[in-house]
Amino acid sequence: MRQAMLVLLMALAMAACRPQDAATAPAHLSDQPPRIASFSPALSATVVALGWENSLVGRTPWCKSTAPIVGSLNDVDLETLARMKPNLILIQQTRSGAPAQLEQVAREKGWRIEFIPATSLDDIRHLPTAVEQAVGKPAPISPQLFAQALEKELTTCAAAQKLSPTILLYNDEPIGAFGADTYLAQAWNAMGGTLAFSKSGNPNLSMEELFATQPKSIIVIVGAVGDKAHAQSHDVLGDACAKRGVSLLALYAPQLLLPGPEFTTGLSLFRAEIQKFCVAQAQTQAQAIQAPATTQVGALEVTADNISQGANKP
Repeated sequence: MRQAMLVLLMALAMAACRPQDAATAPAHLSDQPPRIASFSPALSATVVALGWENSLVGRTPWCKSTAPIVGSLNDVDLETLARMKPNLILIQQTRSGAPAQLEQVAREKGWRIEFIPATSLDDIRHLPTAVEQAVGKPAPISPQLFAQALEKELTTCAAAQKLSPTILLYNDEPIGAFGADTYLAQAWNAMGGTLAFSKSGNPNLSMEELFATQPKSIIVIVGAVGDKAHAQSHDVLGDACAKRGVSLLALYAPQLLLPGPEFTTGLSLFRAEIQKFCVAQAQTQAQAIQAPATTQVGALEVTADNISQGANKP
């Protein structure tokens, strides 16, 4: 009798738990297909790269996608967002979090909000996996493929070592630098390069502060379409570098400014460009060494000839 009563009580307890478990089960564990709204270009690019482009139902104006624009975190288009019926909202993790109004509507409509960091190099390494985990389903394209491709581009690069210590800039008027804690600076270190200063964030520097760090090279990376031509002309900075014997390389590489899958493509371009720059620099130095030697030989020949002619004169 006692055993029968225990079995009955356990059955009742399990029956009572089931409705609650179903109600509190995470939405991403259900069988419904993902409907993703992303408020970050990096996260949108990751969603697309993982093969979920058709599941992206909302994006910002800066995301590369044909999905409807649902505004930005500073100006959410709640009407369009509601019409797209997302079940997952991806936000790049920041100190400010999500707008209060968006969080309130998300609670009312059952939209799940996931915050994913994309600031450091480690964040970029784990970004595809983090997005896959947020969706809660295996991605059509394995996140491991992106991780492996990134690690390949982070291997030691002789050109990075040769140009170090360096300063990485995203602007030269005014001068804006990538701090030591940014993902691009961390990638430079992973490639075997070193930075000329240890400031964090994205500090603005005066010309005096820039050269006080005694860099061997300065690399300017621009990404806006209008900056492409500007990347070829840095007259003021170029003159200042030439006077101090500092190498200057300007590179148009918008992929390096987006902490997503495109960053790997940007690194590949970056490695190729700094290697070409070092080869060209070595050739120029070799020519500069040969040129004075030739001039000197010529001068000696002329001098000897003059002496010879002078000795033959009566």
